[in-house]
Amino acid sequence: MTVNFRHEPLTLEVSGDSGESINRWRAEMERAFPPLTIHTESTQPFRAQYRSAGTEELQISDIQASAHVVERNPGVVSSKNFEYYKISLQVSGTGLMTQGDRQLSLTPGTIAVYDTAQAYDLRFDDDYRFVVAMFPKKALDIPSKLANELVAYPLDGTAGPGSMLSSYLMGLVENLHYLSGASGERLARTGLDLLTTLLSAELEVHGSTASPERRSLLVEICYYINEHLSSPNLTPEVIASAHFISTRHLYNVFQEAGVSIAQWIKLRRLTECRRDLADPLKMNLTVAQVATRWSFDEAAYFSRIFKENFGLTPSEWRKYALVSFA
Repeated sequence: MTVNFRHEPLTLEVSGDSGESINRWRAEMERAFPPLTIHTESTQPFRAQYRSAGTEELQISDIQASAHVVERNPGVVSSKNFEYYKISLQVSGTGLMTQGDRQLSLTPGTIAVYDTAQAYDLRFDDDYRFVVAMFPKKALDIPSKLANELVAYPLDGTAGPGSMLSSYLMGLVENLHYLSGASGERLARTGLDLLTTLLSAELEVHGSTASPERRSLLVEICYYINEHLSSPNLTPEVIASAHFISTRHLYNVFQEAGVSIAQWIKLRRLTECRRDLADPLKMNLTVAQVATRWSFDEAAYFSRIFKENFGLTPSEWRKYALVSFA
């Protein structure tokens, strides 16, 4: 299943008879966040408003609605074809999120992370407003197994990195037209960087699959990799030496995160290539120059693994992305 994040700002408003308006709302939410089941238990007229815009990496939605229930049906969710995260910022009203064996109260200022490849429920018993950001798991600068530790975990959007992310999201929803313009990819990247910072800070003190020391070390190593990603000398030996650990310990740390260090470096470099190829300000660079910039020296190999990961060759992707910006 493919989600088309890139679209012009749009607004949908429904109001009136509960049956008719909830059906329109269900159809729009199914388009925006497939697959969902939505229903209301209230006999009162249903009212809702939805505003949204997106880039290739990030879809931002501003949702206001009456009480209703959202269910992601496990029977139609496949982790193989729906590798996305959602985060929500509760702006007003309250709700309850359930995913796996966790329940999270959504109160104003709460930031929540959802794994869309897994079933989850949302229940809103009164009028509410929240902002939703949806993005591919590959867009994060930390392994998804690590990020999954914070699914349905309460993140504070009123202090520290959480408050900066909240302010940024609210700024985006008030200026959705910029997200769909030539600067959209850069705005999306800034938001994803803020989210990575928030998750990394939380992972240093919370989590379940590794000791706090190993989680902290993994986050630190991921930062190091991001800072040196363009270097052709970014090898396991260099990374291990920089962190005063053995290469064996380095391999074990990444094994716990569900990915090998070589796979992680390759994925991060491919993601940066994809971003550069979609950037109108880098049109002066050839595909080969972009690849070399991120340490891919063999054109045929780069083209093959790029298509394996993103479904298009680098040239096809650049043409599609730049036409979409026009």
